[in-house]
Amino acid sequence: MFHVAYETFGPPILVSTDKENVMTGFGFPEFFVFVLLFVVAFVIPALVVRFKRDQLRHRERMVALEKGVALPSLPADVHSDTPRVYWLRGLIWLFTGIALTIFLIGLAATSERPNTLEDRLWHAQDLRQHGASDEMVKNYLDHPESRPGLPVGLALVGLIPIGVGLAYIIFYLGEKKQATAPV
Repeated sequence: MFHVAYETFGPPILVSTDKENVMTGFGFPEFFVFVLLFVVAFVIPALVVRFKRDQLRHRERMVALEKGVALPSLPADVHSDTPRVYWLRGLIWLFTGIALTIFLIGLAATSERPNTLEDRLWHAQDLRQHGASDEMVKNYLDHPESRPGLPVGLALVGLIPIGVGLAYIIFYLGEKKQATAPV
């Protein structure tokens, strides 16, 4: 009846039952760790490489100024803020947001976790107080139900990149109109 301290205060991922160990589904902590690992593995190195490249370009231009030599021309990627770039950025953000929303809805729809012992005991006590028979309470405790792992509302996070993408696309359309308008 009483549980070992490790089981009570241990990590909530592994829950011991009388029959076997049960692993819960993919929840928010696991998702957060996955996103953090992605940022550490891909985003941060890309930012560091871009910073070092810009730093070397700046150093090269400063040396050319000190020597009185003509400045080296800037590469094409520095002048890449043409209206088409905004269209591309808008599409990338928009479809990333759509994909994130679909992923989170799918994750929320398929993730379940068992009710904790505390929740089951509280609900059993509530059943007793409302006049349930001992057989009904025992049946409830013997057949625990699961609950959703992630709320579906978490998928609304995908609206952020969708909004950024739409802003880029709207800006692109405005720039395109200005470029074609007679002066």
